[in-house]
Amino acid sequence: MTPDELKANVDTIVVVMMENRSFDHVHSHLRHPDYGKRKDVDGVEDLTNPDYLNPNSDGEGIAPFWMDDHPFDSDLPHSPEAIATQLRHSDVTGTYLMNGFVQAFEDQFATSVSDPPVMGLLTPGSVPVTGALAGKYTVCNRWFACVPTSTAPNRLMSMCGYTDIRDTGISVPDQDTVYDWLMHRSIPWRVYSAGLPFFTLMPKLSPLLLTSHFRRLGQLREDLAKEPVSEWPRVVFIEPDYYDCPIHLRPPCDNHPPLAMAPGEAFLADVYTTLSRDKKRWPRTVFIVTYDEHGGFFDHVAPLPVKYRNPNGVAFDSTGPRVPAIVAGPFAPCGVSNALLDNTSILQLIAERFGKPGEGYSPEVVGRTKQKIESASTVLSLDAKNAAPCNLSNVARRAMATRAATPIVASKLRDGFELAARNLAAKHRAEAFAKYPELRAYVEPRAAAAGRESLPSKPPGRARRAKKGRQRTPKAVGTKRRRKRR
Repeated sequence: MTPDELKANVDTIVVVMMENRSFDHVHSHLRHPDYGKRKDVDGVEDLTNPDYLNPNSDGEGIAPFWMDDHPFDSDLPHSPEAIATQLRHSDVTGTYLMNGFVQAFEDQFATSVSDPPVMGLLTPGSVPVTGALAGKYTVCNRWFACVPTSTAPNRLMSMCGYTDIRDTGISVPDQDTVYDWLMHRSIPWRVYSAGLPFFTLMPKLSPLLLTSHFRRLGQLREDLAKEPVSEWPRVVFIEPDYYDCPIHLRPPCDNHPPLAMAPGEAFLADVYTTLSRDKKRWPRTVFIVTYDEHGGFFDHVAPLPVKYRNPNGVAFDSTGPRVPAIVAGPFAPCGVSNALLDNTSILQLIAERFGKPGEGYSPEVVGRTKQKIESASTVLSLDAKNAAPCNLSNVARRAMATRAATPIVASKLRDGFELAARNLAAKHRAEAFAKYPELRAYVEPRAAAAGRESLPSKPPGRARRAKKGRQRTPKAVGTKRRRKRR
C-alpha cells in the first residue's frame, strides 16, 4: 500500500511483540511435507538436509528435530558472543554458515546432549493459534531481528529505531521512543499490557506509565465497547506479561524460554479475538505479531548485511536471525511476503501513515531503508479483502490444555525489572499502587513476606554443576526427548 492508500484506508496499527523464538522453530511445520506442505513458506522441509547440520563438540552433526511444546529448564544462549558463534561467519566465503547453534549451547552449559533444544522445531499442535493466523494472513519469510544480540537492544531498536547498548543489562537507557514520536505529532496512542510494561525499565518513562496512555489488558474489551471510534487511538501496542518480570498481573505469556508457548498462544488468541470482533474498527486495522529476537533457536537463513553504527561505539555488521512475524487484518493477503523486514519496518509504517508526506521516521531508520530494510506497508494490499476474522475459540482452549510448571531462572533482565519496579514504587507510591496492586503486594514488607510461598527465592530444580569433559545434560538445561522420526 502507498502512503496515500494507508491514510485513506487504515485508522489503527496494532503491534504485539513477543519474546525469543526463531522463524524455523515456530514456522517450519508449515512447509514440511508431513504437516503444512506449503512450498511458499521458507521453513525446514527436509530434516536430513546436510546444510542444516550443526556440529557438536565431538564433530557429530546434529540435525533439527520435532519437539512438542513444553517448558525448558533454562534460558538458551543469545548474547552477542553466543549469536556470533551461532551465525558463524566465514572469512573465506564471506557468508554466514548458520551452523554454530549447538556449539553455542555447549559452550554455555559445558555439556553435550543428543537433542539440544536449540535445534528443536515445534509441531503444529504446539502453536495452534500462530498456525491459524499463518493460514489466514501473511507470513513474513524475511523478517529479521534488528541486531544480532539480546532482548533489550532489540526492543530499543524496535521501539526507538536505535540502541545505545550492545547487550542486555540491568538498566535501559533513556532514549526517545515511538511514544515520544507520536506525542510530538499529537497522534493518539495507547499501550495495553498483560503485566508490567517493558519500559518500566526506562527511568524517564515511569511517570508516563501511570497515565491513561498505559492500561491493563483487561481494559481492552471494555474500551472497545464504550469508546467512540473517533476517540480510539491510532497506534496501539499490546504487551504480554513478561517471564523475566518478578511481578505478574497474570501468568507470564511472552514465550521467553524457559516458558512454554501455550500461555503465549492463549494470549494471542485473546487479543486477536477481542480486536477482530469489533466490526467498526477491525475493517480499518493493521494487526502485526512479531518477536524481538530469536532467543538462541536454530534458523537456516543467513542474516542480512545491514550495518548498525552508534556514536557511543555500539556496532553490528548484520541483522539478527529471522523471527516469526505475521501481518494480519483486512489488508493482509493470505500467503507469504518475501520483503526484507525487521521491527523498524513497523516504525516506517507508522511514519508513512501518520507522518507528513515524505517524512521518514528518523535518520537512523532511514539509514536502514537505504540498506534495503523495507516498510511493513509493502505487505499490505487493498486487494487482500481479508476482513472476515478467523475463529480461534477452539484453538485457544487447546493452547492452554496443558499447564506445566516453569522454573525461575536468574537473569540481568529479571534483576532490571526488580530494580525498576521498586524504583517505580518508591517514586510514585500512591499512583503506582493504585494502578498495580500486585506491585504493592511485592514491595511492601508484610505483603512480600506473605507472598514468598508463591514467589520462590531459588529456582526449583537447580542445575548440577557439570564436571570437566562431556557430561549428561544438567537438569537446568536439559529437555526430554520428544522427537518424531521422519
